[in-house]
Amino acid sequence: MLSFLDMVNHYLGYINVNAKIKNRVYVILGALGDLYLFYIAIRYLQNGHLFWGLLILLVALLLLYFVYLNGMYYFTEKKAPFDISPKIEKWLHIKPKEEETTGHQTIHGRNIPANGYFDEKKILPGKLASTPSDVQNIQNLATQLQQARLLKLDYSGLGDREIMEQTTKTGKPVYASGPGTLIPYFEMQPEGNQLVVYAGINQADKQRVGTVSTVGLQSVADVRDQFELYLANATLVGGPFKVLGRTSMIEQANDFEVAVQLAYKHQRDCATGDRKSTTGEGRRRARYSTDSTESSATDEPMTRTSRYHH
Repeated sequence: MLSFLDMVNHYLGYINVNAKIKNRVYVILGALGDLYLFYIAIRYLQNGHLFWGLLILLVALLLLYFVYLNGMYYFTEKKAPFDISPKIEKWLHIKPKEEETTGHQTIHGRNIPANGYFDEKKILPGKLASTPSDVQNIQNLATQLQQARLLKLDYSGLGDREIMEQTTKTGKPVYASGPGTLIPYFEMQPEGNQLVVYAGINQADKQRVGTVSTVGLQSVADVRDQFELYLANATLVGGPFKVLGRTSMIEQANDFEVAVQLAYKHQRDCATGDRKSTTGEGRRRARYSTDSTESSATDEPMTRTSRYHH
């Protein structure tokens, strides 16, 4: 019996299903294994082996308590009475397991987009303006990411009880896609006076998802005169979400969106870099000294903090 349960548990690890469903299966398997221990304990007692029978019976009762706790946690929205698991976690210093990052390079545990790393001090959030066809392309991209198992709409493995606690605390809806999914491939191309963003699961399947309308708090037209802009990352966000109803959580449909961040570099710095490559060491030092002493409110695009200095 135990070998059978171990085999089922082993092969269950190969199935990519919702974390909550998998945990429910584990609870059922644990209950079956516990019933088998009760059967062994009774057989020992019937055969006159009181010590081993009572010992196995005690272990089975202890495991039954934890099966009960997990059953209440994963199958109901109620809190189990006499729950000692928080004390056990505190005693054993157990911390939640960090989510694994896949599909992108990581540096010291950080997600790095495939197109490179940019200084976070030189990155600002951008806003996309999407046409109806762009919006449809984004929904198609979300479908492709789900089919490729790069996007999971499982609310980060949270149950309704955890979602209810989170919405009550923050007052914001909880999205099935979690904090968002970094898109495998994205690029930004200038087309006329617009900066058009393309995204997809790869370069061959890229689709137009919108045009950059603002960078920070300024329009693209105001920023492009002074800065070179680069697409730092693009993330798929939005989608279906849950909000708190009168008595339970309510799931609502919603379109996916693409959130972008842009890196910037002053055009003067680009021109200075080109001139430095054709001059001597003395002129490079002179240019560096001149540039380092120049400081004004226009050295970077306007942000929420810098706008108060204008």
